[in-house]
Amino acid sequence: AMAITLLYTLVSSLSLPTRRDAISSALFLPAAVSAAEPPPREVMTTVDVTEKGKSVSVSRKRLTGAGDPAWKYPIKDVSSIILGEPFPDKWPYSATDFKRIDEEIDTTFYKFPKLVYHIDEGAVAALTHYYDKEIPDGSDILDICSSWVSHYPRDFPQRMKSITATGISGIELACNDQLSAYKQADLNTKPVLPFPDKSFDVVTCVVSFDYLTQPKEVMKEVTRVLRPNGKVILSQSNRCFYTKAVGVWTADMSDRAHLRVLSTYMHFTPGLGTPKALDISAQGPGTNDPMYIVE
Repeated sequence: AMAITLLYTLVSSLSLPTRRDAISSALFLPAAVSAAEPPPREVMTTVDVTEKGKSVSVSRKRLTGAGDPAWKYPIKDVSSIILGEPFPDKWPYSATDFKRIDEEIDTTFYKFPKLVYHIDEGAVAALTHYYDKEIPDGSDILDICSSWVSHYPRDFPQRMKSITATGISGIELACNDQLSAYKQADLNTKPVLPFPDKSFDVVTCVVSFDYLTQPKEVMKEVTRVLRPNGKVILSQSNRCFYTKAVGVWTADMSDRAHLRVLSTYMHFTPGLGTPKALDISAQGPGTNDPMYIVE
């Protein structure tokens, strides 16, 4: 009898849980870890802009540069194609090459801020990814011919020592939420960067050199404010305000010709060395605008 009682006790302790026990336990199981959400492709931001003593809150959606998770961002060196022909011995352009269809002062053209994107999301994402790889943390950056967006990664204000900009529209610069500081400047009227010598580690310019009527002088200023071993990154796509682009740009609207022009500017700027041309265009469904770098 004693043996039978012990056996019964042992079997009872090993019995399977009831259905109620199983359901109750399931309620307290840890939730399955879901796959990481991709970063947002755009964010809503609000900045306070003061103009003529009045403060206005400006809310705008901004592309983050994260892009579609399906997109790829290959970097193709196209220097051999663009730079295959030797550069001339002397500066090859005359004042006529920098005439424009619309010679009205540029501040009039930008009297009303243009809070729009001048390149599509694929081109923005390609440039943002490139900046993320190529600009070292802790840098002092200058973005020339800037606007309400600079296409830097969204965390650059925390990662960089400073982000400064110049541009034609003071209102657009005030709307740029990544800047540490800015100074409005019309480089076609006065091709001088309002900063001391050797102030920056990196100088960027996004799809804007096609509008500069004195690019040689501007490039000289870029090297003046750049620190030793600093970097210049000129980016270009295939869009422009045609009537505001200079003649050397509109004479041949091919990407190859435009990269050659930018490379020529850089070649004739003492201290910058041999230019390099890169195709960094995003690849994948829905991409369209190309993106190129000359550095």
